[in-house]
Amino acid sequence: MATKPTTLSLLTSTRFAIFSIVVICFVLQVINSLPGININGLGIYPRSIQGLIGILCAPFLHGSWWHFASNMIPFVVLSWLICQYSVKRFYNVFIFTALVGGLLVWAFGRSNIHVGLSGVIYGLWGFILCYGLVRRSLKSIIIAVVVAILYSGFIWGVLPQRYHVSFESHLFGALSGLFLGYRLAKSDKLKGR
Repeated sequence: MATKPTTLSLLTSTRFAIFSIVVICFVLQVINSLPGININGLGIYPRSIQGLIGILCAPFLHGSWWHFASNMIPFVVLSWLICQYSVKRFYNVFIFTALVGGLLVWAFGRSNIHVGLSGVIYGLWGFILCYGLVRRSLKSIIIAVVVAILYSGFIWGVLPQRYHVSFESHLFGALSGLFLGYRLAKSDKLKGR
């Protein structure tokens, strides 16, 4: 007989989901900071066969400690908000936006190495906003409004502003999140969730 998960077990699984990704990024940044080591070559390099590995690796790699730190707070906040639906939903959104957004960067991005969690962060952002607009449940609207207020400035990140910032990761991450948000909201509406 299946039992309903307790609040404590949900909180624990949510923490694990988010914390595990933060730890992976932290450990890789420590390794990347060691003298003579630069693993950022495993990032996405558009339209090259060896750059395909970056679709899997890029979200976990960062160009500097500042880059790492600036990604962690929005990642934790947006991830936690998606986990309010379910931890499974968080993993689905994370994986989908990392893979689809990364593939689009590989296909259409500038010929530079693209690294960082910001593509996924923009995917989480796009998912939450679109899901709230389309699903229109009280919970999804409240979460979307909170995100719209906290991260309204994200809209500028999808535009080319600074050469060293991968606006392509932001743009394609956001588009993949919007797409998934729309699809899942429509599906949840039909199922009455």
